[in-house]
Amino acid sequence: KIILIKIDFIYKMCNNITMKKIAILGGTFNPIHNEHIELCKSAVKELALDMLYVMPTYISPHKTLAPASATDRLNMLKLAFKDTDKIEVSDFEIEKQGKSYTYQTVEHFYNKDNRLYFIMGGDMLVDFKTWRYPERILDKCTIAVFDRQNFYTDFEKEREYFKATFNKDFIKLNYVGKDASSTKIRTYAKFGLDISHLTDKSVAKYIADNNLYEPDVYQQFVINHLPEKRLKHTANVVVCALKRAKELGLDSQKVELTATLHDLAKYIDYRAISGFNLPQGVPNPVVHAFLGAYIAQNFLKIDDEEIIDAIRYHTS
Repeated sequence: KIILIKIDFIYKMCNNITMKKIAILGGTFNPIHNEHIELCKSAVKELALDMLYVMPTYISPHKTLAPASATDRLNMLKLAFKDTDKIEVSDFEIEKQGKSYTYQTVEHFYNKDNRLYFIMGGDMLVDFKTWRYPERILDKCTIAVFDRQNFYTDFEKEREYFKATFNKDFIKLNYVGKDASSTKIRTYAKFGLDISHLTDKSVAKYIADNNLYEPDVYQQFVINHLPEKRLKHTANVVVCALKRAKELGLDSQKVELTATLHDLAKYIDYRAISGFNLPQGVPNPVVHAFLGAYIAQNFLKIDDEEIIDAIRYHTS
């Protein structure tokens, strides 16, 4: 019995030594930004990973807007990590197609001889209870979660919930993600602004070379009528507005259009626009708001009163 116990102990010790540490980081990556890259590098070191699989989704269950093509998102990821050890881009979810559910991905990559981690942000941890089959995910892997700037996560509360509901715990990583978003890159690209400081330079070049995020007719109108400084302001307003739209459950397309056009008449002389009558008593700093609403309605043919009203009164 003693001999058997010793043999079993030695086997377990050897198994632990040879057990590989594998992690998965999923996302739309539309496109990948600098924080994604820094997070991956940090996770490899902190978890002492043998391999980190970066996993672009085919269709995310939580997002409604269509991303860039699977091929483009894969190509951008491969460019971002082309010289990075222990990080590999996986096309598993894209090849599988359909909606990408984490429990399916985790079960595919699970191997009893490896230790599997799934990496997520604090915002995703809060929503984890709403995911499909969370217990099946936790049966096959350990959650490794990082904090985000400008998003409060009560990790102790979530830890108590995990233990009470799943009888599981999660690992809290030291990495704190800065405020970065793929939305900002897409928006800047649409307005023709520099994005080389927001993502890997090879990714920025790929986006430009392939016209990946082209402006629509409204964005093009604004590009034609605003200087670069005001374009950057407009792009930042769009990013901020879309973030608030998500928080408030508003129509993101309407919000994006409104934010895009809010300053469209900033540098247009109202006296040169036929048919526009400036209401009496409107002070000079507010003129462009009334003129912008008129142009949006009469030249750009926008008939949504909520959008027109928001442009007209955005300064007052």
